[in-house]
Amino acid sequence: MRKRDLIVGLAVGFLIGLFAIPVAKNVDLFQKIPSPYALLLVALPIASAVGVAITSLVGRRIPLIWQVSKFGLIGVLNTVVDFGILNILIFATGFDKGLPLASLNIVSFSVAVTNSYLWNKNWVFEGNGKKTRTEFMEFAVVSVIAAVVSSAIVGGVTEYLAPPGNLSSEQWANVAKILAVIFSFTWNFLGYKFIVFRRPGTETLQ
Repeated sequence: MRKRDLIVGLAVGFLIGLFAIPVAKNVDLFQKIPSPYALLLVALPIASAVGVAITSLVGRRIPLIWQVSKFGLIGVLNTVVDFGILNILIFATGFDKGLPLASLNIVSFSVAVTNSYLWNKNWVFEGNGKKTRTEFMEFAVVSVIAAVVSSAIVGGVTEYLAPPGNLSSEQWANVAKILAVIFSFTWNFLGYKFIVFRRPGTETLQ
């Protein structure tokens, strides 16, 4: 395993823990986590690095496992960044439903997907020889489609469906966000793998 991969594992784990804090606080889960700062900012990065080390070793025999595990880790980071930014904006503005929330979602999604692009290009897929301008245009098209549909899901669910049970509006907004993430994660994986970062001559999972 390269030293760079271990450092990336630690850094990504730390960022996941950092952006998970505003989410946990906004949905009233933070106080229920034992030693939350130690768990999120110390234990989680270490666990992330250990996971990277293990999958790197397995990946020597099965390269696909290594790439999928890296994509999965960055997917978790991207999701937590998205949720984290959205919850910070909800707290700052008080917008938690409908069109205003959908607008905030576009901001959080844009930050998260840019973060995802940089990590996927430079670590997960490690370049494909494609010209940067062409690659970015393809990335933009895939990401804009995901952003529009994701925001429509968040806005539509919170505007037209009442929170079930005792869920608060903030918690319901996060449930809607989960549904949007399921769509965007699937769409972006297919788009990144087979369009944006596809290596010349590859048509299937390798």
